[in-house]
Amino acid sequence: MNGDLSRKVLKDVSRSFYLSLRFLPKGFRAPTSVGYLLARASDTIADAGQLGVEMRRDLLARFMEFVIRGKKFEMPKVGGLPEGEEVLMSRLGDCVAALEKLPDWQQVSVRKVVGIITEGQCWDLDRFAGEGVVSLNTDDELRIYTYQVAGCVGEFWTEIGVGSERDFARASDDEMMRWGQAYGRSLQLINILRDVPEDRKNGRCYLPGVETREQLLRERQRWIKEARKGLDQAERYAKSLNGRRMRFGTVLPAMIGRKTLSRLEVASWEDWEAGVKISRKEVYGMMVKAARFAVS
Repeated sequence: MNGDLSRKVLKDVSRSFYLSLRFLPKGFRAPTSVGYLLARASDTIADAGQLGVEMRRDLLARFMEFVIRGKKFEMPKVGGLPEGEEVLMSRLGDCVAALEKLPDWQQVSVRKVVGIITEGQCWDLDRFAGEGVVSLNTDDELRIYTYQVAGCVGEFWTEIGVGSERDFARASDDEMMRWGQAYGRSLQLINILRDVPEDRKNGRCYLPGVETREQLLRERQRWIKEARKGLDQAERYAKSLNGRRMRFGTVLPAMIGRKTLSRLEVASWEDWEAGVKISRKEVYGMMVKAARFAVS
């Protein structure tokens, strides 16, 4: 991957992901970086609230034509974007050029995962286009959505690993794909659970069939339990990886996720609205635990 693109763009849109690259085997870095940047670009389009829903949906469709077929794409000027995202949107041509330099099989994997994510974002725009607070109706809606925007990333990660590393993991490819999908879905579910009060203020509720605070607090516990089951599979995934650096980088988000779920489980409505966060000091402590996990 172009060094300037990595330093000037990836570092600005996600410092944590940029730093985590050093823990990845060389064959991982380029496809995961390009995939991340393109997915982050589609997310920027989907979240551009100054543009109408129909315009954002059309832009997402044209963005995928750009990624898959190289058709011309230009993002309208949107005020209020973070500087890193502004730079990213101005460098999309470089991102696609980097994609086209990857081996053919990696290009297929990147385009597939970005396509699934973008499909989920289009569904999100359509599903929550309405007045007042719009809620999902069924558990399956939420599970499909968490797959589209995150579970597929676990599959992508596994595809790249199996294709790039001869000794990627001790478990079977099928097990790693299943555990990787569960890992991605659980992390997205944790994000959703953490952001419920803020999302409701913005007219959307991802927890199905709830309206009152009491219902939300009750349903939160049910989905916390499901997220924990996904993190159990995440830890199986991390334990099965060969390579200490890979195990360290892979298990750390699961540890942070577990701590977040523990905070959410006991949070009052007021605490929930204020935001459930993990301190930097706590993250450093979990990094020590992740290091122990990696060498055990």
